[in-house]
Amino acid sequence: MVIDWFLPKYDVNYVCEASVDAPPEETYAAIRETNLKDPVIDFLFTLRELPLRIARRWRGEPPTPAAPKVTFADVTEGPGWVSLADEPGVEFVVGSVGRFWRKDYGGRKVTPDEFVPFAEPGYAKLALSLAVRPAGGGTILRYEARTATTDEAARRAFCRYWRLIGPGVGLVMRRALHRIKAEAERRALVPA
Repeated sequence: MVIDWFLPKYDVNYVCEASVDAPPEETYAAIRETNLKDPVIDFLFTLRELPLRIARRWRGEPPTPAAPKVTFADVTEGPGWVSLADEPGVEFVVGSVGRFWRKDYGGRKVTPDEFVPFAEPGYAKLALSLAVRPAGGGTILRYEARTATTDEAARRAFCRYWRLIGPGVGLVMRRALHRIKAEAERRALVPA
């Protein structure tokens, strides 16, 4: 797995897989292009960001407008994320560094070259991987999230936070896989 190059050791990981009735090429394209907007995912992110929304309101700032479409291709365009690897047709890996347990996520901007050696105390590194591999006439789609902390204090803070959000993360990942699977299978049915 390409993600091993970037985060071979971690404190927490979560893996979801789905069997897709589409070729790996279609499935990989769907990873990057599927609209991940989903009412359940939107609700969970709204809930997670409620303290930030309240703080913005108290400061008299307008609410952040909701994006009409969210894709994994968009992730690296947004703040806080960096593209670590893109092996077309195989695996796509993005990373982020922050204090995710804080209401503002405590983001720390890093370049792809800075991600692996980053070790400043008090932070966590997150790597997300979406990968495909052939399986019979279809594909196995794998979504993995790994988090490694840089010191013991960060590990304790992240683990407390993870106990709270872990079930929601799993739900978000499974729903994202379901949407990608549906899009890949829809594309596979469309004549070329």
